[in-house]
Parts: sequence; C-alpha cells; structure tokens
Amino acid sequence: MGKRWAAGVLLALALLWAVLASPPAWAQERSAGREALEEKPEEETAGEGLEVMAIEEPAAVLEDLRAVEAADVSEEGRDAARWALYRELLPPGEKGRFDGEEPVSRAGAVQALYRLSGILVRVDECPYADVPEEYQDAVAWADSVGVSGGVSEGLFAPASPVTRSQLAVMLHRFAAWRGEDMECRLAVSWEGGQVPPYAEEAVNWVLERGLYEGMTDRGLYPDLPVSRLQLACILARLQKDRDSLAGELSLPEGGTVSLSRLKHEELDQAIAGAARRHGAVGVQAAVIENGAVTDVYHYGWAVRGSVPMTDGHKLRTASLSKVAVGLAAALLWEEGAVDYDADIGAYWGVETWKPVTIRSMLSHTSTLLNSESIAWDYAGVKAQLKGPSGYGGGAPGDLRYWSYNNHAFGVLGQTLELAAGRYLDDVLEERLLGPMGADGSFAAGELREPELVTQLYRGSALGRSVGSQLGVRRWSAPGATGRQFAGGFTASAYDCGKLAALLAGDGCFEGVRLMEEPSVELMESCEDRAISGGTYQALPMRLGSGLYGRERLYYHTGSAYGVYNLLSYDPDAGDGVVVLTTGADGGRDEYGIYAVCGEISRILYEAVAQ
Repeated sequence: MGKRWAAGVLLALALLWAVLASPPAWAQERSAGREALEEKPEEETAGEGLEVMAIEEPAAVLEDLRAVEAADVSEEGRDAARWALYRELLPPGEKGRFDGEEPVSRAGAVQALYRLSGILVRVDECPYADVPEEYQDAVAWADSVGVSGGVSEGLFAPASPVTRSQLAVMLHRFAAWRGEDMECRLAVSWEGGQVPPYAEEAVNWVLERGLYEGMTDRGLYPDLPVSRLQLACILARLQKDRDSLAGELSLPEGGTVSLSRLKHEELDQAIAGAARRHGAVGVQAAVIENGAVTDVYHYGWAVRGSVPMTDGHKLRTASLSKVAVGLAAALLWEEGAVDYDADIGAYWGVETWKPVTIRSMLSHTSTLLNSESIAWDYAGVKAQLKGPSGYGGGAPGDLRYWSYNNHAFGVLGQTLELAAGRYLDDVLEERLLGPMGADGSFAAGELREPELVTQLYRGSALGRSVGSQLGVRRWSAPGATGRQFAGGFTASAYDCGKLAALLAGDGCFEGVRLMEEPSVELMESCEDRAISGGTYQALPMRLGSGLYGRERLYYHTGSAYGVYNLLSYDPDAGDGVVVLTTGADGGRDEYGIYAVCGEISRILYEAVAQ
C-alpha cells in the first residue's frame, strides 16, 4: 500500500503543479523535498482514493498572531504557542487554554509535521490499524515519505507520548524530505548509550541546529516526553527561514543559571567537611532549583578503600522508599485504579476487622499492628486484616492515634500492587523513572545497573553487603509480599532528586507534565493538627516550618543498616535537596533530623536561596 500511496502522491502533485499558473511560495520551497519520494512504474501510480490539497499559509503580522488566546502560557513562550495555534499545527485546549505542559502524542507530533508540510493528502486506508480516524491521513503520509513508521508490525502507538529521541528522528527525516542540508558537524559521545542508537545522528543534528534550545540545559533526557509548548518552540525554530512570522517570534532561550553550579567547588568542599565531621564513609547529594535537578555531589567511598563513590552509585534509601510508594499510590489514584478512602478489604477479598484505607496507611493512622512477628506474605496479611489481634487501639484515620508504621507501608505496597495488577516498580518505571532516565527499584537485584549498588556501613563496620542487597528480587506475583516497601527502594541521590524535582514542580519535570497537579496536591495534603515535633503529616511526607532557612519544607528521613538519608523540597520556591549517606554517626539536629543530612541540606539551601 505504501508504494502505491507514495507514487499516487507524485502523480497527484504533478497534476496539481500543472494547473497552478503561479505556484505559491510554499510550493516553490518544497519542490526539493518532493525528490525524496521514490518514483514507481507507471502502472503503480493510479492514485485511487487520494485527494491532494495544498495549504497556503495566510499572510499575517504579529498583531494577528497575538490576538490568539493562550493566557495560560508564560510570557516567554506565549508567541510560540500562539503561532502553533494560528498555523493550526496543534489543536487548542479547552476554554482558551494552550495546556503547554501536556505531553504530545506520537500521532499529535506527526499531525503537526503533516500540516507543516503544506501538502495534505487524503487516504482511504492507513497502514496502521490502531490509528484513530482523525490522525490516519497524517500517519499514512508520514509512513509513506519516511518521516515516521510504526512501533511494531501494523501498530503505530498513536497515543503514546513522543519522546525527545523519537521527535529528533521525525524532525531529521522531515528535513531530509524537504531537501534541507543534512550535514551535521556535531559529534557527541553519549555516556552509557544514553541515546538510543537509532536516534544518535538525528539527536546530534537537532542539537546542532538549536531546535532543542532551552530543553537540554540540565541533561538530554532522551526518553522524556515532549510538551506542547516545547513542540511549538521546536517547530517555530525549524520554520524560521520559511515562515516570516515564525522568524519574528520571541522564543524561550536556554542558559538557565544554577547557583549551585556557580559555587560548585566551594560547596563540594563544604559537603566533604560535613561528611568528615560526622564520620561518613560515603555521601551523595542532589540539588533541585526551580523544579529541576541542577547539580550533584559525591564524597568518599562506595566500597571503603577500593571503589570511590560516584554520582551514579546506588544506595538503599531506607524510609525514603515511602515517598516512592506514595508516588505510586498517587499515580494509581490518578488512573482510577485505587480509592484512597475505600476499605482495603475489597482489594484483598476479605472483611477487615477495622476499616483500613490507603489514606490511613499513608498517614500512619491505620492502627495496623506494627510488628515484625506478623508475616508480610499474602496469607499472613489477609489473616491480620480479619482479626482483632492484627490491630492496635484507636480508630483508623484519626490523627490522635498516629504511630509511625513500617509494617503498614508493606501492606500498603501489597495493596497497591493487588489493585493495579502489576509491580510498583513497573508503575514507577512506566510513568516516571523511565521517562526521567532514572534507575531505581524496590528490589535491588532488578536494577538496570546492579553493579553500581554500594556496600552499607555502620560506622566502620559492614552494615549490609552488596551481595545480600542484590539477592532481593521480585517475588512470584504482584502483592505477594510487602517486605521491601517500607525501606528497600534503591537508587542514587540524583535519581531520588528527580522524584523530588517532580514534586517541587507540582507534577512537571523539565517542562513536561508527568503527573497531574491534583495528584501532587493529594500527596501534600495534611490536617491542621500537628504531630510529634510540631510537624504536619502529609501523604506520606511531613511538612515542617522554618527548617534550614525555608518557611516550609516537605521532607522524609530514612535510616537502615547504617544509611542516614533525607529528601526535602520547598513547595514555594521549587528548590530541594536529597542527601544519601552511609557510615555516618546518626546524631540528630534541633529538628530531629539526622545531623549529617541536615548540615548538608542547610549548606545547599542557603547556597541556592534567591
């Protein structure tokens, strides 16, 4: 079908050119691009079922464009959003919004390039069965001219977000089809095969031409989706020499300054000094500024005396795992897979002795008995839920009965897996970790790079070996055990920093929305009444006032096998700090937080304060 389709396009275009006495400017510009279409024998060029239309972009001035409504976009990107709407490359959002943070689908990206081509071809059949009717013409065009193919035989995955790597390939092929200069003098070495091999040439070409300007200041993130506003800016830059209006636009620029990076050497020394004062064997720290991970630090050893600590090493995060569980819960709530206020007995197929909910487990008010003597296996938890011996006193959900509960978080993780029908690792990987380029897991043996797992030290003694950590693997089925959800999540400070940046950015990461804002608001919600230490219990972080020079900080601590950790972020400024340590003394500061983490956090918060 593709050969007949392409040949039919040639025939139809030839007829169109013959009847146009004075081809418009856009037609002259694209004449070279038509040569990329493969010629076919005459008997294959019937072109039945094809209707070719040429789009001539209307003449316009900036005043016309700026009458287009896009009030929800910041001033910096508003011109690009209005241009994309004015040229009908992207559909408008609801009620005059542009929704610039929303990810663009694969079909949406192809549709935009299709309309940018200026040649619309109507087809009777699309080569991919999963493509909705509204995108079939665009996808058929892209497939025929080689701009984009499917993800597998007969499938295009039209609703999947288009990633930066995928879009780079589409742009590269589109430019070749238009007959543009494809020479690329930029040769980038991507560490660890970060960019998929199929996209390396295209990514280099896109970067050299500045099409991703402002998107890669803090990292390429090749698997991260592209937002609507980012796509509008990319297409405006691509079209600036072909569309006089695009050439006049005021577009966002890169070069965002990181205060941490400006002071990196000084801060590195200060962090090393704090680590030495508290006897740490190894330390990692990540800095979040304005909702983005901007800098990372490391100190000491991953394996004492033989393997220096790096930014990429993986540490057991201990109770920071509860933030990862909370993120998974919020994502499943967003998908409609769980109800925070429903009795969890429905997920377990039992009648609970007390009405335990996801909300009460996240807030440590479930009243489930917190005892290591109760099995975390499926049968053991079912038995616990059914009888009075499985509970402490008080009413579930009542903050008066707050009690920090590791066991309940194990049950929570199991409950979420039962509700979702899949592992929490997979929930996080699909929605967050994969797009962010992060490597983290509740089972250290399942990490993509298990060789980066560190030894854990209690002072100078070994707290837990690498081998014992890597022995933790997935169990037989989702929900089979909750053993790792209270403290087993293993990742680097850099990767945990990406999760903190997502929360500090209200669900946006590097300009694209990965999580709905109400989901973050749900995680940050807390009652007016304080718990011990004068903090407020959120779901599952705590909210503290006046910590480390910040008016408000959401935070979570963690300790196990000699690690002392802290994840925190300022919801008002969008700043944050993640500190992971091993072998430190474990003393606490005036806020009840591990002093080694608090001292490093204070250093970094003061350094990035505006």
